[in-house]
Amino acid sequence: MADGNDENEFDYLKTVKVLLGISDDSADEILQVYIAQAEQGILNYCNIKQLPSALHYTLCQIVVDLYRENTALNKSGAVVGNVSSISEDGRTVSFSGVESLKVQMN
Repeated sequence: MADGNDENEFDYLKTVKVLLGISDDSADEILQVYIAQAEQGILNYCNIKQLPSALHYTLCQIVVDLYRENTALNKSGAVVGNVSSISEDGRTVSFSGVESLKVQMN
């Protein structure tokens, strides 16, 4: 995954886990899949055979985005945190999901 100029191979998994705040290895398999998917997408898009070191953190950010996007969906495909109620006069919007979130606008 790294170009031949690196003395030490870049650790995508470790970097992605730091960015996501994951300290255990429960998501390692899916993260490895996202890493391979992102790398192949970059290589294809740029029409290159090796990923240059300048794109290491770009790949990591793509993986973070993929992970967050896909874990925001529940098993039925609905987005977790759907709007549960809206009140117009007080301009309150309530969201349901893993954590209850309420936004008020004055």
